[in-house]
Amino acid sequence: MKSVLAVIIILLFAGLFSCEKENTSPQASFFINPATGDDETIFLFDASACSDMEDPVEVLLIRWDWDGDDNFDTQYSTKKTADHIFTEAGEYLVKLMVKDTRGLTDTLQQALMVTSSNYPPGIPVNPSPVNEISNLGVNLFLSWECIDPDGDYLLYTVYFGTNSSPEKYLSNHAQNSFNPGRLEYGTTYFWRIDARDSEGNTTEGEVWNFSTIDLNFSTLTDSRDAQIYSTIEIGSKWWMAENLNLEIDDSYCYDEDSESCNSYGRLYSWDAAINACPDGWHLPSKSEFEDLIEFLGGSDVAGGKLKDYENNKWRSPNAGAVNTSGFGAMPAGMRYGEDVYSGQNYYAHFFTSTEFDEGEAFSVMLAYDYKKTFIYNYKKKYAVSIRCVQD
Repeated sequence: MKSVLAVIIILLFAGLFSCEKENTSPQASFFINPATGDDETIFLFDASACSDMEDPVEVLLIRWDWDGDDNFDTQYSTKKTADHIFTEAGEYLVKLMVKDTRGLTDTLQQALMVTSSNYPPGIPVNPSPVNEISNLGVNLFLSWECIDPDGDYLLYTVYFGTNSSPEKYLSNHAQNSFNPGRLEYGTTYFWRIDARDSEGNTTEGEVWNFSTIDLNFSTLTDSRDAQIYSTIEIGSKWWMAENLNLEIDDSYCYDEDSESCNSYGRLYSWDAAINACPDGWHLPSKSEFEDLIEFLGGSDVAGGKLKDYENNKWRSPNAGAVNTSGFGAMPAGMRYGEDVYSGQNYYAHFFTSTEFDEGEAFSVMLAYDYKKTFIYNYKKKYAVSIRCVQD
């Protein structure tokens, strides 16, 4: 009887132990909708496919780590869905952790690519000078236009040089123009603008080019006082590219200031000007000036092509000044009588050898506010600048 009772007790304990089951970890699972998006997309994360052998899905706890840095961004919750906006573009590793009622966990990571909703800048356009233009002066401001579709603040990288693949010249440039400094005559320059917006989007521009005018300069040494003058070939004639500065009777420095002569040359009455040029050179006639003006495109535009702009002597706006002739006209002003001077920085006057009548001769005038040239009859007793032309 005792042996039967022992067998029963053993069977009971075995049955009890056989009812005990080993607890298993839950299984993490989730999907992302949409699978990709930008920094304005609301992403839905659904973990309702998580499972556990012992616990129903409703009691499983989950939490989310949006950027995979193991610092979870949500608390444990039985809610299986969540939404999130990623405010910066990039690749994220989203991590889900699921925990059952006995404290066992499982994790799952998925990669998510988030793009930027911000559009890149437009391609820089409308270069000035225009692409492939030639015969330009050597002191230029370069400019362009560029629009960002989001209205973002733009910075520019400027590439500039004489190679067809220009080197970087400026970085983080805030203006849509720049001054490359004095250029070389007869040279082709290449430039490119890349635009970057405040969101870091970059647009590369195309390579533009322009060429400066190929001028033929030389020098003239005046044997009378050893002064050396630049000369320039314009058309078929050689002209002085500076105002004469020979001290003779009836020649003057503006306001009796010798520094003015050094900067602008002297002012000569017509009687002095007729015989002032060095040997082999002469005071140009009215017709020689007219030929020069016609060669430069006519009186409506020739003034700008004759006026200097590099020395900043002309009063603003120095209209049309490009000096593509190399003549470099300076605004030396005029002398009307004893101690009476006027027009420096405003006007350049040049006597011609052609008389109008006994008391007047023709002169060529350039003005700060016109790109035209003007030819007037002018009193011979007045004193103005002179340029000499080679015989």
